[in-house]
Amino acid sequence: MEKFSKAQAKNLAAAQKLVNAYASSSEDEGELDEKHILDLLYKHYKAPVSSANDNNVNRTATFLENTLHSGAATCLICIGSIRRVESIWSCKSCYCFFHLNCIQRWANDSVMQMKVKAEQQQNNGNQGYYNHLGEFVPPKRTKSLHWCCPQCRRDYQPADRPTQYECFCGKEVNPQPQPFLVPHSCGEICGKLLQPKCGHDCKLLCHPGPCPPCAQLANNSCLCGKAAMRSVRCIDKNWQCDQKCQLLLSCGMHKCNQRCHRPGQCPPCSSKSSQPCECKREQKVVNCADPKWKCSNVCGALFACGIHTCEKVCHSGSCEGAECPFGVRSCPCGKSIKSGGCNEPQETCGDTCQKLLSCGKHYCAQRCHRGACNLCLVVTKKKCRCGLHEKEMPCSKEFNCETKCKQMRDCGKHACNRKCCGDQCPPCEKICGKQLSCNKHKCQSVCHNGPCYPCKLESQVNCRCGKTRRSVPCGREKNARIVCQELCRITPKCHHAIKHRCHKGECPPCVQPCGLINDSSGCGHICKARCHAAQRVPRPDQTTHGKQHKYEYRALPHPRCEEGVIVRCIGGHELATWPCWNSKPTSCQRKCARQLKCGNHRCDRVCHAVPEPEDMHQQAGCANCEQGCTIPRPPGCTHACNKGCHPPPCAPCAFVIKNKCYCGLNQVIYKCSEYFNEEGSQQETLERRQRLNSCGNRCLKNFDCGHRCMTICHPGPCPNPELCRKKLRIYCKCKRLKQEIACDKHRAGQTSLDCDAFCLAERSRAQASEQQQQQLKLQQEQERNRLEVELYEQKFGKRKHKERKTLDVEPTKTNINWQRLSIYALSFLVVLSALAVAYYADS
Repeated sequence: MEKFSKAQAKNLAAAQKLVNAYASSSEDEGELDEKHILDLLYKHYKAPVSSANDNNVNRTATFLENTLHSGAATCLICIGSIRRVESIWSCKSCYCFFHLNCIQRWANDSVMQMKVKAEQQQNNGNQGYYNHLGEFVPPKRTKSLHWCCPQCRRDYQPADRPTQYECFCGKEVNPQPQPFLVPHSCGEICGKLLQPKCGHDCKLLCHPGPCPPCAQLANNSCLCGKAAMRSVRCIDKNWQCDQKCQLLLSCGMHKCNQRCHRPGQCPPCSSKSSQPCECKREQKVVNCADPKWKCSNVCGALFACGIHTCEKVCHSGSCEGAECPFGVRSCPCGKSIKSGGCNEPQETCGDTCQKLLSCGKHYCAQRCHRGACNLCLVVTKKKCRCGLHEKEMPCSKEFNCETKCKQMRDCGKHACNRKCCGDQCPPCEKICGKQLSCNKHKCQSVCHNGPCYPCKLESQVNCRCGKTRRSVPCGREKNARIVCQELCRITPKCHHAIKHRCHKGECPPCVQPCGLINDSSGCGHICKARCHAAQRVPRPDQTTHGKQHKYEYRALPHPRCEEGVIVRCIGGHELATWPCWNSKPTSCQRKCARQLKCGNHRCDRVCHAVPEPEDMHQQAGCANCEQGCTIPRPPGCTHACNKGCHPPPCAPCAFVIKNKCYCGLNQVIYKCSEYFNEEGSQQETLERRQRLNSCGNRCLKNFDCGHRCMTICHPGPCPNPELCRKKLRIYCKCKRLKQEIACDKHRAGQTSLDCDAFCLAERSRAQASEQQQQQLKLQQEQERNRLEVELYEQKFGKRKHKERKTLDVEPTKTNINWQRLSIYALSFLVVLSALAVAYYADS
């Protein structure tokens, strides 16, 4: 019993310590002056926030409320409150807040799980395979490493993992909490480009959530340009007037009655008119913007064959007496095309079909036939989808084995167990069932990788006075903060009336001005400091334990008087308002700015004491001018003046410039003042600079004709290419005759010579010899074909009975027509070759 009482006391002490720590951390944050912070935030935003109906303005206000009230925002990863003093990270898409440590763990865990899954796929031999058709199936593409936002699921690269705490605009690292700024803000102007893009940037101070719409004013006319210019917001610059367009529409009959819009963007005509169909047989009332329509009548015009008629429905143009489309037809296999009467039936050609079968690998071996080809019956070796088994079977059948897939599904927990899967495992369909972060419910999503989504259920919690309720995510009822608009009902500890809202725990420190006379400085001003009549301070003795509080409330003395007093600086530059406790003449920290004796510069010392503060010329105590010459150099000159500070003008620049000439071979040297001297006309200046940059030698460039330029070194293209008179050679077509002519004649069109009689004779002799060779080759080919036919007949032809030899007593001499005989022999050979091909095809 005694041990139980000690353990209970220890637990109570630990709980009390946690409550005190939580209370101290909450009270240390204090109440923020929300009105002052919002006024400072919207100082550069010209449009009134109260009149803005844009969705982005409302979203920005919601994020500002969650940021100003400590604990109002919730981290969806740990289901914990986000306080003003904690490091956070906000998504660039949904602008949701997360604890920096939570989002870092989330990103690291997501990337690590994707790496483990990729390594498992590599270890399982994910290298591709051949399916039952013999086609190579590539391996599954490995997904690139990424992690996503827990709320909007936007993908981020591993390099985008947050490593440091930044403000909302990203300009400051580890921003310190300030009571006069939005929490987690740097206090600088946001500067992000506004959406939609208009060229302006956000003028709000660093803020959470999306930027509000552009509030800049612009003078724009309406869309049609008829109304006068009007000063409107940049986001509303495409405004419409109340005038009608009244432009003629594309139909040419009606005018546009739409409200103000851009020229050339009139909608189609909505009026209706009577329009004929394409065949001109019927008329119908249709939309004026779409006058073309078709009736349901078949054309029925008779073709030139007198048998068939046109079967098209309502078309333009006449087809009466046109050529019949059924006059030219092909056989079923498409190898032979026959032109004849359109009423004659088309027969099969008798050749092999040779159409590609449905398997995509083999061809039909039947004779030309009507209808579809049969299934492929060629027996081939096939692999199953998973590639583990092989079997001989008809090509048209699919082979699936009975082996169950043992690979893990995308969840990485359950096996596939599907027969003959073929590395195409479906996604896992089982329920996850993990305990959610709220420790009350389980995940009901499909089995997945990575952390589970936060619990979607909500709970109702009440404020201290019981008039305000709020729905909070499941699991954070104890840490939820309720923003109640009712005033606090606890008796104040100071002399001010309560102005803060209902809250939990002790009341925050009073932030109202003191309002009492400052009796500590004796100046008689009213104390405007923050109320200090009941300040929370630690107790002096910490020896006692138990339920005694560690803090007490005391009335502190008035601070230094901060009332403004006008004081003149020691340099006579300005009258500044200084606090009452420090109202002594001092330096204003501005530049002295008195005119020095050189007449070009002013004193750059910080405000200092002078005998006559009203005189703005150099006095005792001012610095002497030690700067160099600041007179602007002539245009083009980049060299500084060697003299000290002096009145204008400066001496001519004597700096020597070395540069390449226009042809790039020689180096030219000239003075800077000679080159950039602008005396004289513009043409004279240009000629002088070209003369300085020229080496004086002959130009190395070539004309378009290929000859070298005749002028001296110059810029740009070579001048007068038409004056080139260089010699070049021209030839006749057979390259036997040649002649030298001037370049201008060659450019004029004289590019070749005419062949003479000897050239023509040589060409005719060459043609005759070529014809003789061709005739000789033709005779040799015919003799070779005749011998092949005789050999074929001896081998495959029927044996003939030997005929008795007869002797012609009186042979008659006849004239043989060898040309006709060769034609008959060739025809016989062609017929014999066709018979042989058919014989081999049947066998």
